[in-house]
Amino acid sequence: MDSKQVNDLSAGTCTGTGHASDDAASADIDAVLVYNILRTNASLGPDVDRGLRDLHLTGAQFNALLVLRDAGPEGLPLSEIGRLLVVTKANVTGLIDRLERHGLVRRDGGALPDRRITRACLTEEGAALLETALPHHRKLLSQLLSGLTPPEKMQLITLLTRLRRGLREARAGDSEKGGCG
Repeated sequence: MDSKQVNDLSAGTCTGTGHASDDAASADIDAVLVYNILRTNASLGPDVDRGLRDLHLTGAQFNALLVLRDAGPEGLPLSEIGRLLVVTKANVTGLIDRLERHGLVRRDGGALPDRRITRACLTEEGAALLETALPHHRKLLSQLLSGLTPPEKMQLITLLTRLRRGLREARAGDSEKGGCG
């Protein structure tokens, strides 16, 4: 695939060749797709980060506050926050430490039946910050995604969710193989 075809594919105007080289074209499509996902993330990231920075939050902190809000007053174990945010235990600990220092979350020592589990809960200050932040954040996201129609957004959500699920399944299959190879 030449650079014009890659550019056409990126722009959504390439219709394929219909030649025997379709396997190579498929591999090129895969590369262009991954490139576009990464490029889109790189394009969105600075604007989203800037909007959150105005609130003195990082993206991970904002997402943690959202996860804790959705968990309700009982909060969540730190391990569950890590699973939902797809970060390591050490990262969750540091993240919750920073949010706790700012009074946005509190840790609850383990309660019965398992006192070893530490939970994090959203404080009133954290809930108030979210109430202030969410309208601004939603407006920013709406502006950033204004080039897509609602049906296109839903289709993209569906496709990206399917892609992530496939990646998780592939990784799970790889870890089951194990061995010394």
